[in-house]
Amino acid sequence: MRFLTLFILVFALVMPATVQAADLPGIWQRSNGHVRIAFAPCPGGVCGKIAWLNPGMKSKARVGDRIFYDLVRDGAKGWKGKAYSPKEGKTYSATLTLEGAMLYSKECLFGDRICRSETWTRVN
Repeated sequence: MRFLTLFILVFALVMPATVQAADLPGIWQRSNGHVRIAFAPCPGGVCGKIAWLNPGMKSKARVGDRIFYDLVRDGAKGWKGKAYSPKEGKTYSATLTLEGAMLYSKECLFGDRICRSETWTRVN
C-alpha cells in the first residue's frame, strides 16, 4: 500500500511537467507560410530544425538546419534559448511564448536592443 501511495504522489507531481513539456514539440509554420520548424527534445532542452521550406523561396537556409536550440522552460508557457539566422549568419537570444494555438518568437541581439518577432501556427 505504501508503494502505491508513493507511486501516485510521484506521478501527480511529475505529470504536470510532462504535459507542459509536450506542448512545444511538433511542427510550426511561420506566419508568411514559407518555413516550417519541427520542435523536439534534444540535448540541452528543446531544438527547432527546418522541416520544410517553400520551394519557390530563395534562401541560405536548408531543410534540417537547426534554427532554435538550448530552449529551456521559462515559466508555464515560455522557453528561452538561442536562435540562428542562416540569412545573417548570426545567433540571437530567443524567447518563445505559447498562447493557445499560437507560438510567438522574439529574437534579440545586444540584450533587447535589436529584436524581431514572429508568429507561428501549429500544422500537426
